[in-house]
Amino acid sequence: MNIKKGIQRRYRKWSKAARIRYKIATSPWRKLPEFIIIGTQKGGTTSLFSYLQQHPNVMMPWLKEPHFFNTHFDKGVEWYRRFFPLKSSRKIGGGVTPCYMYHPQVAERMAALLPDVKLIVMLRNPVDRAYSGYIMGRDYGWDSTETFEAALKQEKDHKKLEINILQENKNYYSEARDKLFYLERSKYYSQLSVWFRYFKREQFLFIKSENFFENPKKELTKIYDFLGIKHIYPTDLRPRNARQYDALSPEIRTELEVFFQEENEKLIELLGEEFNWKT
Repeated sequence: MNIKKGIQRRYRKWSKAARIRYKIATSPWRKLPEFIIIGTQKGGTTSLFSYLQQHPNVMMPWLKEPHFFNTHFDKGVEWYRRFFPLKSSRKIGGGVTPCYMYHPQVAERMAALLPDVKLIVMLRNPVDRAYSGYIMGRDYGWDSTETFEAALKQEKDHKKLEINILQENKNYYSEARDKLFYLERSKYYSQLSVWFRYFKREQFLFIKSENFFENPKKELTKIYDFLGIKHIYPTDLRPRNARQYDALSPEIRTELEVFFQEENEKLIELLGEEFNWKT
């Protein structure tokens, strides 16, 4: 029996815990990711992660969101390597942590370690993204407010409390900003402006979430071309992490469309009319 094939067969028989221990032990011999899905939260990143997991030429992390560049950066690059293919592998390694786009320190940290990385950004109607983010926060127990209106007031109150801190430290990042700032997370132009300081435009692929939800195979073709991999489509294209919930009231939707108007106009100037969510 071919030695390499024999090792692969034994590896498949290991328990999940044993496979993880093996990846940790071999981290010095592993690559860093060639691409990362950096956002946005509630934009379809879980579905895309699942679809790319099914591609034979891609290795996605065994921990879906390693949070290296925000939460675990002090653990060092060898800790991060454990999630990716061996240097001898022909597979490309990819990562996904949708809060990266929003975090103020991630772009600079990532550029220092991965200056040539390819970045995939999924952008959803900012009003829908904010509301879906609230539903997730409520379901996970992060947000105890009873209504979306109350959550928006809570975000406004938190921002008032933090304004002086942010003037002193632009990189300040609180738990409230991470979990309860629904509108701030939907300000895509402001976030991407930071990323364009550190990465070239050609390193980004922007996917409109609504197009991805409607026709995932078509959007996957763009992603495969961007990554330079074969057009091998998943056998399972069911959406992941989708929730059922009541529709947003027309009154609040109109109010938030006005709130995001200037931000969205700047985004259209940056990325083009495809990212115009006006109805």
